[in-house]
Amino acid sequence: MPELDALLSEDGKVRRVMREWPILGEGSVFAARAALASRNEGKYADLHNALMGMRGRVEANTDLRVAAEIGPDVEKLKADMRSPEVDEHIATSVRLAKALGFSGTPSFVVGEQLVPGFVEKAQLVTTVAAARKVK
Repeated sequence: MPELDALLSEDGKVRRVMREWPILGEGSVFAARAALASRNEGKYADLHNALMGMRGRVEANTDLRVAAEIGPDVEKLKADMRSPEVDEHIATSVRLAKALGFSGTPSFVVGEQLVPGFVEKAQLVTTVAAARKVK
């Protein structure tokens, strides 16, 4: 994320679209649902970043403890996690990942190019420049 944040701070024409795509088991699904549900209280970025920065196993109790520290109402969060919007977001992410051929996270789409895995800022800058030349 720091590499992408650095690019975004330098290039205002790059757009970041984040999708929750839980692929690491039930703990990952729970974390994705919690992050998505936190959007209702304006806490998505804070909770997503906190969950992604955690050390150790991602699991329900840990995720809820982190959420309580971030600030969304935990009982509302748990109810919102079961919403049809959260279900649809995750289902759409699975369909998109399959259609694009993603095999892991993070994954990026820059122009027409798929860029899998960790990418340093310099490579992102080069990839964005190449995509702009194609236009």
